[in-house]
Amino acid sequence: MASTSVDPRSYVDFEPRIEWFKGKESDTIIVDVSGFKKEQLKVLINSAGNLKISGERPIEGSHWSRFLRSFTIPKNKNMRGIQAKFDGDEGLLYVILPISISTPEVIPTIPTKPQDSSTVTSTQQEASYLGKKEVPKMQEKVEEKDKISGENTTEDYIEDKAAIGSARKGSAAVASVVNKRKVVILCVILGVMVSLGLAIYLSYRLKGL
Repeated sequence: MASTSVDPRSYVDFEPRIEWFKGKESDTIIVDVSGFKKEQLKVLINSAGNLKISGERPIEGSHWSRFLRSFTIPKNKNMRGIQAKFDGDEGLLYVILPISISTPEVIPTIPTKPQDSSTVTSTQQEASYLGKKEVPKMQEKVEEKDKISGENTTEDYIEDKAAIGSARKGSAAVASVVNKRKVVILCVILGVMVSLGLAIYLSYRLKGL
């Protein structure tokens, strides 16, 4: 029997043109896969959040062309909603990554334990009893303060009266000194005027002689 031999494949790697468009509701990865068929392309997503796009196609004989591109899916994308669409006419592969809608977290409310009415009444009674006990003490403190303030006012009155008397005496002494100075100044002025008058009179008599 004649044995048939299969020639091993030889691969030629190439880098396809890729564009990533970001939108409000989803992102779109566009891969230029001209010359490939739909069944020659693969789009895989693993649990670690990695996206792999690959393809293989024969060129001539045992020569094949292939590519492999990997992407890390952002955390804000919905992995379950990822879709791939192939456009054979344009030779483009579209991979759509929808943005996941975050739902607000609901914080559970903790029910409050109702307070026992007997405990409330006993607490209120204790508070009122303590308030009654504090009233006489406060009155005693107020009376003591009034006594102290009364004593202070009497002493302050005596000190103020003495201070007023000393101030009056001082003002009288100052007034007497001022009056004496005025008298002295008047005497000096009168003396000067008399001297001038005598000088004028004498000069006039001398001219007459």
